[in-house]
Amino acid sequence: MKKVLISLVLGVLTTSHVAAQESGWMLRARALHMKMQDNGTSGLGWTAENKSLTAMDVSYFLNKNVAVELLGLPAQTHGVTSAGVNQGSFSASPHALVLQYHLTDWVRVQPYLGAGINNTQYSSASFSSGQSVDRSSWGAALQIGANFPIDKNWSVNLDMKRLYSQTDIESGARAHLGTLKLNPTLTGVGVAYRF
Repeated sequence: MKKVLISLVLGVLTTSHVAAQESGWMLRARALHMKMQDNGTSGLGWTAENKSLTAMDVSYFLNKNVAVELLGLPAQTHGVTSAGVNQGSFSASPHALVLQYHLTDWVRVQPYLGAGINNTQYSSASFSSGQSVDRSSWGAALQIGANFPIDKNWSVNLDMKRLYSQTDIESGARAHLGTLKLNPTLTGVGVAYRF
């Protein structure tokens, strides 16, 4: 699945141009808070724990306003509870490819909106009753954010993404028990460098 996302990015880059005075690349480093959807009162009744982490992503500007962003997060282990009782844990590694529109004419703030796709890889499931999870999930990705320029290259970045992701929970006998809707909201603050 990672190869699919990388191939899409490379395909876009080989058919696009930006102004000669700029390379078009922007690299960001962020502190992120990953808030999972609360499933405590619906369906299976399981809720995955939230996480705080650091992450990097890269954008390529196709022109002054339009950019493509690729986000890849390392696998995070999430504990799962139901009515306050520990049910076990699993690992999730989300990736997103987003097409962004930037408003770049403002001097002090440059907001943007984005929409695209995400793929989440699941692994290392360890539940109290031997349940298992899907290996991967595809869904939409939505984004809103803003860059606050410091100079020509550096800016402070605020960003929020919603990744639509879920995984089926199955018993050891492969019987479907329910669906764990994760749908994480990623809220981040960091710095960006435009090459």
